[in-house]
Amino acid sequence: MANKITVALAGLGSRGKDTYAKAAKIHPDKIEIVAIADVNPKKVEMVAEEYHIPKERCYTSAEEMLKEEKLADVMFSLLRHRTDSM
Repeated sequence: MANKITVALAGLGSRGKDTYAKAAKIHPDKIEIVAIADVNPKKVEMVAEEYHIPKERCYTSAEEMLKEEKLADVMFSLLRHRTDSM
């Protein structure tokens, strides 16, 4: 098999953390999570520890993460947009 596919996740809710990130555990020879972003710093810290993501690849917003030139082969943006006024 060729090199692993590297993935950056923006949004660490149920789809990001519990679905897409788990694929890296199921297929560690094929997928590697290399960067994460979420507005909840506790989620970022927890997922970074679980998936061994270095602190410099952890972000508190997708916009901040997107400023990096080349983080990964693929980026999943799993951000839920609110339709009501905050």
